[in-house]
Amino acid sequence: MISLSVDTASAIGKLKAIPSTVRTGAAQAVQESTRRLLGAVQEKLSGDVLNVRSGALRRSIMETGLVVGDSTVTDSVASDGTVAYARIQEYGGRVNIPEIVPESAKALAFEYGGRLVFARRVAAHVVEIPERSYLRASLAEQLDGLTDNIRKIVGEILS
Repeated sequence: MISLSVDTASAIGKLKAIPSTVRTGAAQAVQESTRRLLGAVQEKLSGDVLNVRSGALRRSIMETGLVVGDSTVTDSVASDGTVAYARIQEYGGRVNIPEIVPESAKALAFEYGGRLVFARRVAAHVVEIPERSYLRASLAEQLDGLTDNIRKIVGEILS
């Protein structure tokens, strides 16, 4: 007679640990990729897409924080809301400029088309701001790397 005894406790323990291990690995991959995305966005705001004037928009970009749920892992990069022009630079749009008149001088002085211009007033007008995507464009460039990183980590855990 042949007798076989199999201890399944070890295998069952490993199988039960897989969801937690995968979640931890996915969280690590997402956070790593989010930090790379943050760097890419800040690089775009350092002259790649927009020229730096004050650096306020670049400083407003931050990682919002990793959230790990039962079946989801999320993190994001966004402007903290302190820069009013962040959205219009990302998506473009129209800005209505009211009439401008001097308050304490006889004329306005400003640069236009590379020349110094003097005017008694500037009529109300609309300015078209072109789209200068720094968030969505960076995400599109980083997306394959994020997906590959998650697949790699999860694959290592499951193998």
